[in-house]
Amino acid sequence: MNILIKVITVFFVFIVTSSTSVYAESDRLLETVAVIPSNGFNENLFQTSDGSIYVTGAFEGNLWKISGNGHVEKFAGFPEHAMILRAVYVNSTFVLGAHKRAFRTPEGIDFSNIGSQVILLDQSGNITATVSGNKGDVFNGMALDGQGKVLITDSLAATIWQFDPVSRKLSLWFKDDVLSTTSITAVGANGIKVVNGWVYVANKARESVHRIRITPAGDPKGPFLLVADGLPGADDFAVAPDGTVYMPPPKQGAPLIRILPDGQVEEFIESAPSGASAIVSNDGKWLYWATGREPKEQRLVRVAIP
Repeated sequence: MNILIKVITVFFVFIVTSSTSVYAESDRLLETVAVIPSNGFNENLFQTSDGSIYVTGAFEGNLWKISGNGHVEKFAGFPEHAMILRAVYVNSTFVLGAHKRAFRTPEGIDFSNIGSQVILLDQSGNITATVSGNKGDVFNGMALDGQGKVLITDSLAATIWQFDPVSRKLSLWFKDDVLSTTSITAVGANGIKVVNGWVYVANKARESVHRIRITPAGDPKGPFLLVADGLPGADDFAVAPDGTVYMPPPKQGAPLIRILPDGQVEEFIESAPSGASAIVSNDGKWLYWATGREPKEQRLVRVAIP
């Protein structure tokens, strides 16, 4: 039997059935795709061509695999790393960003030398190589550039790095004040996506999203342009084929917002589970994100894109 709980202050319905949990706001249904057996914080996710979705468990150091049928398994673990951040898949190789040392210390936040690395995995989840950044680098967001290389944001250096999985080399892609932080203890450049010839970047400290052109050869072109600002907790996000940006809530029960191509910011779901990143499905029909602040187990959830 379905139980409907009406919350007066928001148009938010929680439906409980024998097999699944569904959140709904107005006419939009938020579906639970899978339950991730973790009480940790999920950082990032991506989808491969077979429909599988991979999720990074940031502080527990796991990479989860959710198959198209909802089956969940731990694909790889990283006990030697304090934090696993973003991840992508290119040319049969998994590419992950990681930190050797935790940035939270007894004295407070310290990004000074956290040992940022790029980790390469084979299709069985085995580490094939690790590539260290420079001392002081703070790797964060990752996105494919469409040319077989990976763009990586640096949260302190106001920089986007480019990583070549073949040569295993890091090089400077772009540096700009738009990417800068406001404090040595605050995260600046954060999530990054490449869609329709544009590179989108969120800046958490400056509560903004900007974008810059990327040429067919994979080079930056022109200045950064503002997409939107006044975005508290700007982390990672998803960009739909029409250029609409979707940003999951930074806090549990906060709104999931979207930024329309004309720059208008609006609530897409009034109250939703928090998430640090989102993706648009390969077929362009669904918005997915992994929860990260639920009391016990976390979830992979999705909502249809209109």
